[in-house]
Amino acid sequence: MLPLTVNTAKVSKQNMAKAKIVVVGAGLIGLSTAVYISDSITNCSVSVMADRFSPHTTSDVAAGMLIPHLYSGTSVDQQKQWFRETFDHLLSICNSPEASEAGIHLVSGWQIFKDIPEEEMPFWSDVVLAFRSMTEKELKKFPQYKYGQAFTTLKCDCPSYLIWLEKRHNVAFTSAPGSGSKLVTIIT
Repeated sequence: MLPLTVNTAKVSKQNMAKAKIVVVGAGLIGLSTAVYISDSITNCSVSVMADRFSPHTTSDVAAGMLIPHLYSGTSVDQQKQWFRETFDHLLSICNSPEASEAGIHLVSGWQIFKDIPEEEMPFWSDVVLAFRSMTEKELKKFPQYKYGQAFTTLKCDCPSYLIWLEKRHNVAFTSAPGSGSKLVTIIT
């Protein structure tokens, strides 16, 4: 659920007809991206094209805990910014009356390692809540492991989140003529 950075500086009603934007994929990433674009850019219509929609996407049988991993080709600073924006966005939902319906919850736990990692303090340690190294007493419960981290992060129950996004943003499903795919339109 990485936030999408949209440069709307050049998009205006004076110099452009209503923009038509299509997002491919109707799982968690596709639908949340479409909603973000719809919320961020005025004077546009956003459609999602996919061969499967909820409840038949991978996201419909998944739940995700926000624990990022480093990916080559993108700077650590950029990845941290994306994680912080995603965490803050989902934390605001978690702190709202809609948290249960949206399927966003706080979850605390340990991440344990058989070997001490190169970075004991990962780049995201100051984004999650209450990050710390596990104590020796805690690690004794896992004798085959040498290091661990304790922290609180967010869990997204994807099926609930997809339904919440659809309800909140007046999603309309239609068939895409001749393609065998379906189209969903975000109604703004």
